[in-house]
Amino acid sequence: MDIGNYRGKRKEYLIDLAKRKAEQVKTTGHSVRLKPMPARERVIVHLTLQDVEGIITESEGVEPNRYLVIKPGAR
Repeated sequence: MDIGNYRGKRKEYLIDLAKRKAEQVKTTGHSVRLKPMPARERVIVHLTLQDVEGIITESEGVEPNRYLVIKPGAR
């Protein structure tokens, strides 16, 4: 069940967040740690940034507090 298109809106938010944070990482050269999120949401961020030049993404931590880190790096 997807009340009020929550999943679609959340996906759009995560894609926008990923792009904004990737630009921040490129500008500053510093890693950015996102808040803990479920695996299905981390996958959205990983996939959004997988082909972005100069950006690496990694999941860190232990469930249920696993989070995603966006880092500068070569692809």
